[in-house]
Amino acid sequence: MRQFQHTVTPDNTAASVGSGDLEVLATPVLITWCENAAFTMCKSSIAADRTTVGTMVKFEHVKGSPVDAVVTVNCAEPINDGRRLVCHVTVIDSEGEEIARGEVHRAVVDPERFMSKCQRLV
Repeated sequence: MRQFQHTVTPDNTAASVGSGDLEVLATPVLITWCENAAFTMCKSSIAADRTTVGTMVKFEHVKGSPVDAVVTVNCAEPINDGRRLVCHVTVIDSEGEEIARGEVHRAVVDPERFMSKCQRLV
């Protein structure tokens, strides 16, 4: 398990990113923080010539966090089946209360091959 700490800024609020009209941590921002934690954790589980891309997020955001709140993303070591990695995440506030939980799924890919497929779509 690894921890990633963040402080909520005005730019991280639902009102700022357009996912709501309150000055609380936006769910899309929180999901991004969890995806970043999973990406970081997955790096050590794959070959150096591979990377991972996000494929699915299962997430429940259960408590609001105001500006200046400190939240910690706890990300477990990924479960690896060779092509896909799944990271379980929990997010707690400075009082130790859970504000979110979920899973981040990532696929292992060859970066050059992946990008060449993307270029064909343009």
